[in-house]
Amino acid sequence: MQEHFDIIAWLAGLGSWFCSVMGLFLAIFLYDLNPLWITLSLPVPFATVAFLYFLRLKSLPKLARQLGDLDNNKRQEAFKQLIALGQSSVDIFLRVLEMPRKKVESANWNGFAASILAVEGLGRLKAKKAVRVLLRLLYSSEWEICEKVLWALGEIGDDSVVPILLPFLGSKFLHNEAENALRKLGASHPVELFKKALQRDKTAIEEIRKHPYRKAFIKGFIRALWGESIILIPNAAWALAELWAVEAIPALRAQVTRWLPTEIRQACQQALDKLEMISKLPRAVGATEIDTSTLPRPATATDMPVENLPKAANIDREDS
Repeated sequence: MQEHFDIIAWLAGLGSWFCSVMGLFLAIFLYDLNPLWITLSLPVPFATVAFLYFLRLKSLPKLARQLGDLDNNKRQEAFKQLIALGQSSVDIFLRVLEMPRKKVESANWNGFAASILAVEGLGRLKAKKAVRVLLRLLYSSEWEICEKVLWALGEIGDDSVVPILLPFLGSKFLHNEAENALRKLGASHPVELFKKALQRDKTAIEEIRKHPYRKAFIKGFIRALWGESIILIPNAAWALAELWAVEAIPALRAQVTRWLPTEIRQACQQALDKLEMISKLPRAVGATEIDTSTLPRPATATDMPVENLPKAANIDREDS
């Protein structure tokens, strides 16, 4: 929603700029004005965007606007009041998350700080209705907000998000927050499996192969290829190869071409070679993929002609 508003606002700004340029051209032509008057159109798009932001922020309730105030003391005071309101403030926090996540000084708005406070409020209130919104923020926000989102999801306690959070165990900046959230959600065992697999534990690999979250584990190991410590890259590549994760081939190809120590690139190349070989093996065809429309079918009783078949003989019994 917020990203769409940014696009619409700037399109409106460009549209207003174009109209102002055309109007100034016409005025210069009709009244023989100085051509430098055309420069008056330069601030028009910025003024239009600022005005649209101002109108949108004005639609927020008073406490919600104060949550993004440039003054930190006012932000904290508004946050305390909203928390005191309990569940009735959940919708207000959700509306704040729809607002621009940027600082707009002309509108007295710090969207980044407001978003962090709104996410924290949803976590403290354990607002399950906010889970879908928070998950979207994980893929569209700054990492500081993502940290707070992971904390909030752990506080809310909806264990349906476990397979979504598992890949963040391999994240460069968010692995600690993801681990804490997963443990709060009762998913300590998958966390330990992930860690053991990164230590080349074959027992853990065997369990992950049969685990219902196998795909989520694989996404986590792919993220670990770009993780904080390059020491873990060979282990992540090994785990992907042992899991026969052919979907990791593009990521491993990228690692081979990176400016990394030779032994690390060699480990990635070994895993890549194994997965490329696996990807070329023939696979079993599923029953649903076989075209049976042209195969002969067994005849039914109604399809068989019975006119020419011999009839059963009638035996006349003699009266004794």
